[in-house]
Amino acid sequence: MPVEPEFRDDSSSVQLVAAVRQLVGHGLVVEGGDLTPADRDLLLEEELSLGNVVPARRREFRAGRFYARQALQGLGAGGSVVPIGDNRAPVWPTAIVGSISHTRNLCVVAVGSSTEFLGVGIDIEEDSPLSCELARLVSDAAELEGREEIERGLGCDLPKLLFVIKEAFYKMYFPLTGRFLAFHDVRIELDVEKHAAKARIVPSKRLAAIDSRCFEGRFGSSDGTLFSCFELSAR
Repeated sequence: MPVEPEFRDDSSSVQLVAAVRQLVGHGLVVEGGDLTPADRDLLLEEELSLGNVVPARRREFRAGRFYARQALQGLGAGGSVVPIGDNRAPVWPTAIVGSISHTRNLCVVAVGSSTEFLGVGIDIEEDSPLSCELARLVSDAAELEGREEIERGLGCDLPKLLFVIKEAFYKMYFPLTGRFLAFHDVRIELDVEKHAAKARIVPSKRLAAIDSRCFEGRFGSSDGTLFSCFELSAR
């Protein structure tokens, strides 16, 4: 019988949600917490869209939908259904954009009105270092320049932070374009003092005519959890 992960003290989830709320743009609603709400029933359409998955994935999904409905209530869209689409991303109600992220123990959701935001992406991950192999997969030499100094200043593994930032960017960018991006398709430039990040698409033969804009995001940490958020204003 599988052993359920040990949950953190509730103060960890409260601190994380508060920290993310300070990070995101005005007009976005953030909710979250531990996975306790996974014990609640899902709406039937959401449950059916999940399909046959392992218990841990079902638990994450249920908690995510619970917090999503809490966040949507804050936008006046309470009671909405948020199933999974064909691309495995959440299907938000009309005129809503949003993003959901989990760790083994925690979940955070951010939603906003499409009249204010074209897209939003959020990611949270446990603050544990990546292996050398995964670090090479996630980042390039330019992004790792000055690694030791950056890690001393931030107190976290730089490749893992870049992973979180790129995941948040991808969650914002994919619903806007439908384009699948690999980690090396995106280059991140950090402003360590401001906890800000700039993301650009790296030109290549495959992506020769793709977006040349610079996208601005933010990042932070809270009690062992790294987080990042990108949003694109509609104005």
